[in-house]
Amino acid sequence: MARTTVVRGERIELPNTLADIRAALPQDRREEFDKVMYETPLDRLERDAILHWALPPEAQEEDDEAHARIKAGDFSDCVDRDGNAIT
Repeated sequence: MARTTVVRGERIELPNTLADIRAALPQDRREEFDKVMYETPLDRLERDAILHWALPPEAQEEDDEAHARIKAGDFSDCVDRDGNAIT
């Protein structure tokens, strides 16, 4: 089953295998990907593959922007686990 996420308001489908992730990378990052994935413990393989390699750079940028906004005290667009706005 394909995994999806939302980046910059657009739903995207993530690569579903290590081979798919590798194929989606720019050529100059594939050797690094091979080295890192071969050295990653199995209990972290899926998480690391998705977080560090499968997500597009825009996802990290969006996370960094949200983190900076929250750190500055701006909780707009933040909700608690019940869906209530955090003020």
